[in-house]
Amino acid sequence: MKKIEAIIRETKFQEVKTKLTKLGIRGLTAYEVRGRGEQVGLLREGGNTDDYMSDDLVPKMKLEIVCIEEEVNKITSSIVANAYTGNSGDGKIFIYDVKDVIKISTGKNASQT
Repeated sequence: MKKIEAIIRETKFQEVKTKLTKLGIRGLTAYEVRGRGEQVGLLREGGNTDDYMSDDLVPKMKLEIVCIEEEVNKITSSIVANAYTGNSGDGKIFIYDVKDVIKISTGKNASQT
């Protein structure tokens, strides 16, 4: 199993979520985060590139999806296609191996069901 973490623009979240749902992806965790990458921060209104806000952490959405390995490409392709604007700050996707998944209601290993 794999865990996909995607950090995307807030404005693209609904579109990404809708497309993932249409792909049949049911399990999804999403929450608001703040961070920075290559774009460093938010430009003040009317400012130039040397005039960034003192709070340089940009609001983003973080999505977490645990899936079987065979679904990784379709999920990441959908996220890229629907989160893309072509500008710095579109986000990143991280993929991790998942060793075990325990379903709390049954106490059983959910990765084998």
